[in-house]
Amino acid sequence: MIRLWTVSALYLANLPFADSLFVVLLTLPMFLMVLIGLYRIRSRRFQVGDIFWFCLFVYFVISPLQRMHGDRIGGATAITAYAYEPHEFVAAMLIVVLFCMPFLFVSMERDEPASEAGGSIFPVPVLLAVNGLAFASFVVSEGGMERLLSSRLEQDPSQAFIGSLFFLGLQSVTACLVAVRFHVSRSRLISFVPLLLVIALLAVSRNPFNAPRFMLLAVWGPVLLPLCGGRVAAAWFYVVGLLALTVLFPVLSITTRLGLDGVGDLSEISVFSNFFDIPSVDVFDMAVHAVRFMSAHDQMWGEKLVAILLFFVPRAVWPGKPVVGGLDVGNELFAAGMYGTPNLSFFVGCDLYMDFGFAGVALGGVVAAMLLRSVLMAEWGVSGGISVSRIVIASSMPILLRGPVGAVLPLFVCQIAVVLALSWPVREHAYPGLPHQERLRR
Repeated sequence: MIRLWTVSALYLANLPFADSLFVVLLTLPMFLMVLIGLYRIRSRRFQVGDIFWFCLFVYFVISPLQRMHGDRIGGATAITAYAYEPHEFVAAMLIVVLFCMPFLFVSMERDEPASEAGGSIFPVPVLLAVNGLAFASFVVSEGGMERLLSSRLEQDPSQAFIGSLFFLGLQSVTACLVAVRFHVSRSRLISFVPLLLVIALLAVSRNPFNAPRFMLLAVWGPVLLPLCGGRVAAAWFYVVGLLALTVLFPVLSITTRLGLDGVGDLSEISVFSNFFDIPSVDVFDMAVHAVRFMSAHDQMWGEKLVAILLFFVPRAVWPGKPVVGGLDVGNELFAAGMYGTPNLSFFVGCDLYMDFGFAGVALGGVVAAMLLRSVLMAEWGVSGGISVSRIVIASSMPILLRGPVGAVLPLFVCQIAVVLALSWPVREHAYPGLPHQERLRR
């Protein structure tokens, strides 16, 4: 019940401050969908469904309640130049509801695997060697240590190599496996040294002064969750989630952009204000902007879908490769002076809407739900009784839902590919007599 009580309390706390009855009615279908999704989760422990439905709740229920004012949308500090019609707000919410509805039929909780299931056959020295090689390769691919340690605003994107995210994914997953070994080890003192080493290297690769907030979560989640056995009480997740929204993410918003120079600005953060105006959550804003954008443009007929699915093709090889919808809309808002960067959040349903309209959104939601179900049902990626694959999915879920998915998909795909590759010898060893397809499922 902690799930339902938490989201209901947050909703009721923000309800009196809603700008109008229209805003309340607009968010009500999504709120009810979130309640149904959370009600279906019976486990007392944190599940993938917790972070999936909680993110949707914050992005598309709480954020519109806080950010919609009359015919405009934007927080108290936002520069919002456009006035929107009611039907545009409704169309934006319809995109979200249509895409998310099929996920109500996906079970997002799983029993923990047996403690002896899927034990990694890779010894710690091998994991350390691969982790060190991945770290060195990532440093080189990012343009050297000096660039890597500089703040995001000081980094020149042209110096990074497109394959760097593979090395980061390999480093993150091998660090996760070392953390699993530490958790199941009978001698914590001996296994602490390898754990400390991989954490130190990862702290250089991705830290609060050189990486986006959601990338930090995607990289560090797979390392921190195994330390508690991958079993976190659901109540703790919601406590940490609230603290992250009101304290941690506002802090990281400053430090990741300005580096150490931004530390002096941390005293200006107000937890109370952030609770009633969560900063930097503009996913629904962008959905409304996308509806307005498409009122003046023709459907793209697969262009945005191609940009998402072929994210791995470098522009040096294909200069005319389509861009994700977030950049189309972001560039227009940036040119209008509404945002300081064209690189903005963008819900994947909006890409499908730009391509094929509401029919594409509905069909895309079904396909995405089936894909998530197949990954969650798979038995591969288990080490020491901990489902590494599900930990990776949970850690990346916030940024995948926030988007733009075509821009954030590479790291997640690389992590999943590494988990799949490293679990292959385990499946071959554990299920030698099973057919290929059955081993893949396991």
